[in-house]
Amino acid sequence: MEKIKNRFGLSEWSGAFGDLGTLLPLAFALVVFNGFGVSRLFLLWGAVYILSGWYFKVPLSVQPLKAMSVIAIGLGLSAEMLAGTSFFFGILLIILSATGAIRWLQKWFSPALVKGIQLGIGLILIQKAVQLVYEKGFLLNGNGPSLLINFALLAGILLLIGIMQFRKKISVSLILIAGSIILVSIFSNIEIPEAKSGLIDFKLPLWSILPDSLILLIIPQLPLTLGNAMFAASDTCHTFWPERSSKITPSRLGLSIGISDSIIGMLGGFPMCHGAGGIAAHRQFGAKTGGTTIIIGSILVILALISPLSSLLFLIPVPLLAAMLLFDSWRMILLIKKLQINIEIIVALLVGLISFTTRNISIALVIGLLIERGYNYFQQQKTKPETSL
Repeated sequence: MEKIKNRFGLSEWSGAFGDLGTLLPLAFALVVFNGFGVSRLFLLWGAVYILSGWYFKVPLSVQPLKAMSVIAIGLGLSAEMLAGTSFFFGILLIILSATGAIRWLQKWFSPALVKGIQLGIGLILIQKAVQLVYEKGFLLNGNGPSLLINFALLAGILLLIGIMQFRKKISVSLILIAGSIILVSIFSNIEIPEAKSGLIDFKLPLWSILPDSLILLIIPQLPLTLGNAMFAASDTCHTFWPERSSKITPSRLGLSIGISDSIIGMLGGFPMCHGAGGIAAHRQFGAKTGGTTIIIGSILVILALISPLSSLLFLIPVPLLAAMLLFDSWRMILLIKKLQINIEIIVALLVGLISFTTRNISIALVIGLLIERGYNYFQQQKTKPETSL
């Protein structure tokens, strides 16, 4: 059997930047609203990217926890509390994965429920992409052209990437990102965020924050992590790269996230996961191996170590970030085509739509599970008389 190796060709370089549309907006908000240093975030996430690519050999994403990010940004929670929450969340995932509880939980996540989660994430990402352009303008932390021009730029970038990247198979995302950073840095007077703290801050979390962490952050985040970053992420990897995904299981992904987040928490960072949407984004832009994650991880680490280079990534225009989010979301939505049975499609659509409208994946999963189990129960009852004859 041929040994699986990482590659570092042009497609891997292009795919490396595919998930910046998710990572950068959240990183920017955590810097501005929660007091994190951008260099610390990039250093810790970059290190996880490198180790994930080296071990798993597939383009695993490294994303800030979405539900936790939105709650933290909305409430303005301190970086210290969020780092402590990262530690506790990581320990919880390690326990669930190491004890086999993850394998027990996996039985409750059917293909229909997993595809429904992916559909919901895709719809949410579409809404976030449009919202990003509407609220942030041309740059993440600055004004710029009118709203109409920004949406026109978004449409133009979508058309360009669609034609060049996916019809003619010419990787242009890397060129667009590099070119936009250079042009904006030359012609714009925008102020970019500076590092607010050191690279790392070793500190054990305070147990006193645990009750608030559980209620405000961990419980709302856990269903999303289980569904999207473990079960759906495992399914996504085996769908896209079945020959390379022998190491990918929900339990191993749970251990990877748990170990990473517990260490990140002790070093003062914000927790991450291997989101299925980010995996699809890397693949959408050309990623095929773990070389992609090693590339973007190395870039993030280098940018973090050479201040203030880390802030240059905030010079990527918002329409370009939004376009990358839209391609990411489209890839997630298309995964529902893998389902063939009508009831599975119906359940997946319901889970996806409820997730999108309520922003509560746990509620969507419960409703989907009840419908699916109820349908299976009635089908079994219908066949019982025939079986007994």
